[in-house]
Amino acid sequence: MKKADIRTLVDHFDHVRAQNTYEWAKDIRVTGGDPGHIEMTFTTDIRRHANLRGDLHGAVCAGFSDSVMGTACFTLGKSVVTLELKGNFMKAVKPGSVLRGVGRVEHNGKRTMVTTGRIYDEVGDLVYMASGTFYVIDTYELPELPWRL
Repeated sequence: MKKADIRTLVDHFDHVRAQNTYEWAKDIRVTGGDPGHIEMTFTTDIRRHANLRGDLHGAVCAGFSDSVMGTACFTLGKSVVTLELKGNFMKAVKPGSVLRGVGRVEHNGKRTMVTTGRIYDEVGDLVYMASGTFYVIDTYELPELPWRL
């Protein structure tokens, strides 16, 4: 996405996410959001994201949930780093699936933020649920764009 294609805040956050240098983060897309809430998809890869049993590696869900929850903090104009991340696996997922992540800010403090993240498979089943605590390192002004057209 080029800057000229950015028409909404959802587009803005998708553009910001695309600049992440973590290799697999390139497969993540922001699909919706509101202040304190974000939705993203992650297209997993059979060759890069499988564990030895052939299921999706657990670190993929943990990393995706961290991204979803951190981005939810960004929607409130706060730049954050992860202090704590914990999660529970509900169901195995096959690599090659498209996951949907939903992040929500539960506590919007001046120095720390508490979030929840849920990861769903292609049929809508909950496969991983997480919570995280983030440290606020900076604040910034969001662009003057609508959330949706």
